[in-house]
Amino acid sequence: MQTDQDQMLEQLKQIYGFEPGAGYVETHLPQVRFFWSTEPVPRAPLIYNAGLVLILRGHKTGYLNDHTFTYDPDHYLALSVPMPFDCKTDASADDPLLGLFIDVSRKTLHELNRAMGDPRTEPDQATKLGVTPAPMDSGMRSAIDRLMAVLCDSQDAAILGPGILREILYHALQGPHGSALRAIGQVDSHFDRIARCISQIREHYAEPISIDDMAQTAGMSSAVLHRAFKNVTGASPHQYLTATRLNRAKGMIIADGLPVAEAARQVGYDSAAHFSRAFRKHFGVSPRDARDAGYSPIDI
Repeated sequence: MQTDQDQMLEQLKQIYGFEPGAGYVETHLPQVRFFWSTEPVPRAPLIYNAGLVLILRGHKTGYLNDHTFTYDPDHYLALSVPMPFDCKTDASADDPLLGLFIDVSRKTLHELNRAMGDPRTEPDQATKLGVTPAPMDSGMRSAIDRLMAVLCDSQDAAILGPGILREILYHALQGPHGSALRAIGQVDSHFDRIARCISQIREHYAEPISIDDMAQTAGMSSAVLHRAFKNVTGASPHQYLTATRLNRAKGMIIADGLPVAEAARQVGYDSAAHFSRAFRKHFGVSPRDARDAGYSPIDI
């Protein structure tokens, strides 16, 4: 017998497609995307944008340095900044994965910070990366169910959706990773300064960017920036820049059909051979075999 949620998921499938394979689709709300898979995807690097990752059905396994974690319908991820890590999907046609990604707006965070007052706690080493899954509480679960319902209708989504998204984010701010999210919404905090550097990388990844350039953007010394950046993202600034360039290049090769040498040039590599070596080291396959490297080339 189907539950109410099963019936809702079937309705959403009819509206948005969720074709066999793996992919993502925009919804009636521009901040929200569905992603799904009806087949297993092996462990591979990817970059999630800053936001909330909610699994509606199935589960994923993430890997960051020596940390392994699982997120599923009872546990969500709250990512305070765009985060590079490895991910594996266990899914099949009979047991598919379906999830929601919700963008987190720094403007909304600023507004909620003002409304909520000073954070009760500071981000600590255990939670500030935001990749340890947080348990789903009843309030957030109820709001997610209502979000799924309004995503079935464009008018409902436009009128009711923004309030529901704000409610979901509020629950996340009250959760175990809320202090890290709130720190991003605090002007001139370390998190805010690292977020500025990440924006610089993601907007200008094809240009030469030095650690001194990023330190100037952050208003920190190079040494302090290096430590703070790794504390927040789990990667050094150089590693993050490299991951961004290679993920963008993968998208150009797969989605746009660009030749390898042209994709290398467009993401800032002068040498196609150097690019190919870096690509193989990062993804475990050559650029010509990029389709076998796992995951959509589009960041979610």
